[in-house]
Amino acid sequence: MWWKDLDFSSKLPFFGDRVVETYLWIAVACFEPQYSYARIIQAKLLAITTVIDDMCDAYVTPAELELFLEAIERCDNGSIDRLPKYMKSCYQAIFDVYKEIEEKENTERFFCVHYAKEA
Repeated sequence: MWWKDLDFSSKLPFFGDRVVETYLWIAVACFEPQYSYARIIQAKLLAITTVIDDMCDAYVTPAELELFLEAIERCDNGSIDRLPKYMKSCYQAIFDVYKEIEEKENTERFFCVHYAKEA
């Protein structure tokens, strides 16, 4: 399973594991069968967002947060080297989810990922 492979529970011991809760939030909003792909992507992004929130609430210094935000704004995997060790797995998870979206999107909707990266 995607979430267990990330192994946040051992890499980031300060976060609350709320992946089921995040999926249920998305399932309530997008319950129709034709939106299964949207549920998967939104649940992944929301689960990572909760990890980032927990990380910022409990652990991150302002200087580290600035490095993290700059890396996300650049949206390239080369930025990972500048991050503290505990942030690298979270950043890599974000990067991988957006890469997965790009790979699965068809050519008609490719621009959606481009706009998400620019936001």
